[in-house]
Amino acid sequence: MNESEQFHIKLSKNFDKTQQKLIRDRYRKNQAGLVKFVELIQKFLRILSVDPRPRPPLGHLEPWPKGSSRDGWELWKLEFKMPQLRGAAEQGRLIYLLDITKKEVVLLWSYTHAEFDKRPPDKNLKYLLLEIMDHYEVSDQSKNLDDSGDGKTVEDKVE
Repeated sequence: MNESEQFHIKLSKNFDKTQQKLIRDRYRKNQAGLVKFVELIQKFLRILSVDPRPRPPLGHLEPWPKGSSRDGWELWKLEFKMPQLRGAAEQGRLIYLLDITKKEVVLLWSYTHAEFDKRPPDKNLKYLLLEIMDHYEVSDQSKNLDDSGDGKTVEDKVE
């Protein structure tokens, strides 16, 4: 990380899994779209490392699933256009946690409007949030996606 970046970016295992599914489902036969998608995610990582509270229309606070909020944490969602996709699949979403005290951003879920109208079910989201916040041990990660085209990440993972 360079000196201008103030927040560390972490990836949950669920983020990696949902990003892989998104790539497999939407970009399996579209290498050019995949490259643009990877570049877009890298751009978001750079943005969030400097300003993890982007203003609408890009980002906004999300309501917590009932019984999952914790002091010192914020739940955010980015909304963006998915490269070279149409319809509901063009509406990309990225949900993440902001740990204010540790100055860390933990990416949770990557999906499109075609998968979920609003967001993943509260039951699933609550389980993931509690798992991460209650067992939160991660190390720094490089914030880079590899260039192999399989979308795998080289970051350390969170449970």
